[in-house]
Amino acid sequence: MLQWLPGYRRGRLRNDLLAGAIVAALLVPQSLGYATIAGVPVQVGLYAVPLALLAYGVLGSSPQLIVGPASTVAIVSGSLVADISRDNPQDAVAITSALAIAAGLVLVLAGMLRISWLAEFLSKPIVTGFVLGLTLTIIIGELPTMLGIPKPSGDLIGVFVRTMQNLDETHMQTAAVGGVALAVLFGGQRIAPRVPWGLATLVLGVVASLAFDLEAKGVAMIGEVPSGLPPLGLPIIPRDDVGPVLIGGMSLGLVALAEGLAASRLFATRGGYRVETDRELVGMGAANVAAGLSGGLAVAGSLSKTATADQAGSGSQITGLTAAAFTTVVIVGFTWV
Repeated sequence: MLQWLPGYRRGRLRNDLLAGAIVAALLVPQSLGYATIAGVPVQVGLYAVPLALLAYGVLGSSPQLIVGPASTVAIVSGSLVADISRDNPQDAVAITSALAIAAGLVLVLAGMLRISWLAEFLSKPIVTGFVLGLTLTIIIGELPTMLGIPKPSGDLIGVFVRTMQNLDETHMQTAAVGGVALAVLFGGQRIAPRVPWGLATLVLGVVASLAFDLEAKGVAMIGEVPSGLPPLGLPIIPRDDVGPVLIGGMSLGLVALAEGLAASRLFATRGGYRVETDRELVGMGAANVAAGLSGGLAVAGSLSKTATADQAGSGSQITGLTAAAFTTVVIVGFTWV
C-alpha cells in the first residue's frame, strides 16, 4: 500500500468508489451462496469479506484484483470440512475458519521464503481441468436446489442420476425462477457485455420475489441472516483435528493461489503492468488469515468480481477497500433485507 497510495490520482477516485459499490452489491449475495456450497451458515460467507479485502489492499501487488469467497475454494473447503468434522455441524464453522487461517499461513510463509517459482508448475491445462471438474461438481450439486428437489445423497454421478429420476418432483415456480435468472445472466452478457448482469439478476430476483410473493408459492428463501460483526479470534477446534486442518490448509491454499494468480495475471496483461508473485502469495495469504480470524471461510482472487470492477472503471485497490466498507455496513445494519 505504501507503494501505490502516494502516487494515487484523485481524478480516479469517483470511478473507484462507484466500482466498489457495484462490487459490494455482488459480493454480498455471492458470499451467501458460496457459504451454502461450503456447507456452513450463510453469514460465514459475509464475515470473510471485509477484513480479507482490507488485508489484500494493504499487502497485495495487483491494483485491480478483488478477493472474496469463490466457487473453487468454497467447494474444496466444504469437502475438507465434511471429512474432518465427520459431518458434525457444531464443528463445521470453526473448522472452516481454521482451514482459511491454515491456508493463509502456508501462502504467507511461501511468499516470505520467495518460493513463488513453485507456482509456475501450475500449468494452464492442469488448472483448466481442475476448474472444469469443480464447475461440473457445483452445477450438479446445485441442480436439485434450482429445480426445488430435495438433494439426493451419494457421489456426484449418483446425485445427477437420482436428480434426473426425480424430475417429476420439480417445483415449477422454483425452476422458473432459476431458468429466468440464468437466461438474464448469460443472455444479457451476450447482448451488452459491459452491463453488470449479476447485479441486474439480483435486483430482478428481489423485485419478482416481492411482486409475486414467491415465498408463499413455495420458492425457498435465504431466510434470516444474523446482523452484527463477528468476534475476532482463533477458532476453537478439537485437538485431534489440528493435523488434518493443517494438511487441508495446504491444499486449500494451493487452490486459492491458482485461482487468484490466474485472475491477477490476466488483468495485469490487459492493463500493461506486472504483479509480483511473492507479494501475491503474501497478500492472498494475509487475506485468508484475516477471513479466518473474523469467522469466515477461505477466499481467493475472483475473476468475475475483478472483471465487474474493471468494467465499472476501477483502477486501484481503493475499489476493494470501498467494497469492504460497504459490506461492513450491510453486515452491521442491513442483513434484514
